[in-house]
Amino acid sequence: MSNSDPVVIELQAEKLEDILAANDFLIINFGARWCGPCRVFKTVFTDAAGEHMDVSFAVVDVEEQPDLSAAFDVKAIPKIAALRGGVMVFSHEGALTGPALEDLIRQVQELDLENVRQKAVEPGADPT
Repeated sequence: MSNSDPVVIELQAEKLEDILAANDFLIINFGARWCGPCRVFKTVFTDAAGEHMDVSFAVVDVEEQPDLSAAFDVKAIPKIAALRGGVMVFSHEGALTGPALEDLIRQVQELDLENVRQKAVEPGADPT
């Protein structure tokens, strides 16, 4: 782990557009305090935030932010969503292991951002 304390944004619906505009690469962790798997994954997520200062990490409490949870179609928690340039390029319901999260970060970093944006405007296109 790096020497810096990880910065994890507590995301709220009214701040989403500002956060997306200010962050090229954002990973959002949807969960709840009562959720055991969410609490376990929170450690993995926070550790990754400490290692990747070039990536923004955010958490959403699904009970406190139901509109945001609905906007990201959260059906089960924990849920991870990765966004590049404001476009969701990955989502996964269920906890990830540390190595799986690291692999996800690597793959999303390697995406051609211009290609992602172009495909986002094409109807029915897969941005990955």
